[in-house]
Amino acid sequence: MSTVTAGEAARLSGWRTYLRNLWRWREFGWFLAMGNLMARNASTSLGLFWWVINPLIMAGIYFLVFGVIFDGRSGEEHFIAWLLSGVFVFNYTATAMTSGANSILANGRLLVNIRFPRLVLPLSAVVETGIGFVLSIAVYYVIAWPANGVAPGPGLVWLPAAFALHTLFNLGLAAWTARLAIPFRDINNLIPHITRLWFYLSPIIWPLSLIESRGGWMEQIASLNPMFGMLSFYRTALMGRPLDTGAFLLTLAWALLIGLGGILSFVRHEGNMARHL
Repeated sequence: MSTVTAGEAARLSGWRTYLRNLWRWREFGWFLAMGNLMARNASTSLGLFWWVINPLIMAGIYFLVFGVIFDGRSGEEHFIAWLLSGVFVFNYTATAMTSGANSILANGRLLVNIRFPRLVLPLSAVVETGIGFVLSIAVYYVIAWPANGVAPGPGLVWLPAAFALHTLFNLGLAAWTARLAIPFRDINNLIPHITRLWFYLSPIIWPLSLIESRGGWMEQIASLNPMFGMLSFYRTALMGRPLDTGAFLLTLAWALLIGLGGILSFVRHEGNMARHL
């Protein structure tokens, strides 16, 4: 029977205390997320619908360029459904990264004047972006069904698991960007370039047949992309594609590595944030 040392017991006790404190601040985090969600597009006529319209406009542009002009549809029968699922899923991750950094930079006064678990800030940012993502998924079939005949099916049972792993992954990314926002204030200028490169390296605007035909090291490297497994899992849920066990395990591994790693790093350094603002 294994034993727990005094140091390990202290760390476990500290985490239990932190999580209880985090739970006590849940209403503050929810209020912060809802306030940001409402305020972001409060001055526009369409308001919250911009959370859906923005990725739809992006998808329309990519469809015109890569689907029509470069005839990318030839490698994927249900190209519109494929493209929309990729754009919506990736947009959730990209906005979570940006919102995580902004959650620290925009709330400097809170950090200085109020004592609370700082993880509330990136967590509220992920809640905010997660609600926008759920809204976009809600209209997914409105377009994919008439355009490609992709209708809700039994695969939807996988959607809660995909969303849970995706959200954990995004929380880790938001925690990492929030953690780096103070010592590296230019991170918001860097994130768009990182996400743009990441987008083109992910199977969103190009079909899997593009790399499967080449095989070898290119296919192996592409499969290590965190979005590779994430998108495969979502397409199982949304498009009824066969479940790729390897992609699912990859998604699980990345979610735990990035999610828990980002949270641990953030909590470890959050005590020094206020003094550097």
